[in-house]
Amino acid sequence: MKKTNNYPNEIIVGNIVGVRGIKGELKIRPETDNPDRFNVKSEIWIDRTKYVIQNSHLNQSKNLVYLDIGLKDRASAENKIGKLIKVPITMLPQLDDGKYYQFEIIGIEVYDESNNKIGKLTEILPNQNNDNYIIVNKENKEIIIPSKSEWVKKIDICNNIMTVKLPKYI
Repeated sequence: MKKTNNYPNEIIVGNIVGVRGIKGELKIRPETDNPDRFNVKSEIWIDRTKYVIQNSHLNQSKNLVYLDIGLKDRASAENKIGKLIKVPITMLPQLDDGKYYQFEIIGIEVYDESNNKIGKLTEILPNQNNDNYIIVNKENKEIIIPSKSEWVKKIDICNNIMTVKLPKYI
């Protein structure tokens, strides 16, 4: 993974939303699509303190993960409610070619197929079939491009450039 000054040092992978039981288990709302992120022996950071996951349980129906990170009691866990769980970007797994982390492409300059600058990718909206890229042009207007290969022709992370085919309605 290439690291530039535009990248964060760490990313958020979860939010502590509550506690479970009296032994200091945390209730986590995951902010990651990596199913292995909260495996036993994985490392996480809360308030710049590293913890190792000792036990983990997924509650799919509530989209929660219950974590034991070695806190001594319920009161210790309650002090963590509202905190973010982060990991350094250096711990992120390498993605297959043609796949990118959102932080790698948000802020990228967007050009059309004739090399005319359109604007910057400012946001990624998840959708059922594919994500949609929100591009803000120099007039501060939003253009929405589906993240499909028929619209996104090339992403060049090294040069901070995305080339897209504009829909006819633009």
